[in-house]
Amino acid sequence: MDDNLEKALERLKTDYIEGSGDKLDGIDAIIDRLYRGDGDRGADLVDMQREIHSLKGSAGTYGFSSVSLIAHRLEDYIEATNRLSNDQLRDVQTYIDEIRRIFQSGVNPTETEMDAILRALPSGTATLVSAQEVRHVIVLLVMPKGVQRRLVGGELASCGFELSFAESPLEAIGLALSLKPDIVVSSMEMEPLTGAELGRVLKTIEATSKVAFVLITSHEDDSGILKTLPEGAHVIHKGPKFSEQLSNCLIDIGVLGTLK
Repeated sequence: MDDNLEKALERLKTDYIEGSGDKLDGIDAIIDRLYRGDGDRGADLVDMQREIHSLKGSAGTYGFSSVSLIAHRLEDYIEATNRLSNDQLRDVQTYIDEIRRIFQSGVNPTETEMDAILRALPSGTATLVSAQEVRHVIVLLVMPKGVQRRLVGGELASCGFELSFAESPLEAIGLALSLKPDIVVSSMEMEPLTGAELGRVLKTIEATSKVAFVLITSHEDDSGILKTLPEGAHVIHKGPKFSEQLSNCLIDIGVLGTLK
């Protein structure tokens, strides 16, 4: 690489790290205000989530894919908890401190290091169920934001699973490769791929081929679409028996009844 170009890129990276440090300082200040109960809680929460989302979106461009993933997990944490008590604000601070540590090192962690970091980060599920009920099972829920995602996410969180969220099948594929979930639960009606198509894609990728796949749909079992699902996929139908079907599905997969 040309020396001038390499130096220019290095300057851009340095500027980005410094700018990100300012964002983290701003988030620290928001956490402090929220913890003390000062200021406008609603506005501060919006500002904090906006800054976290900004970090998630830009970090990969500068070689910090780990920061993007941690920021995504922090968004998952905030969504799973649905509120931020002082204990949960301390958990949020743990995420922010980890991101700051990575930026200060100037080096993206290795895959092995990243696995250890993710395992050590607080889980939003642990704030909803007792420690005895927490299952070390990662579930990736693929569904647009809205009432249905909150309801399904609540059902899964009540089982003690660690949740991550994706709004589209394309985002889900990338997250499945990074997070290595145990289960992917997807809505059928998605864009630009359907849930059934997502299941087939995950089955063809070696790294995700053994991940349990669950499709949530209103289609009947004899639907031509459902016949295209990969072997071993599970189907749950929307309706009054949804919770019962979900429980039976999770028992069939083998993640209920046994704590790891």
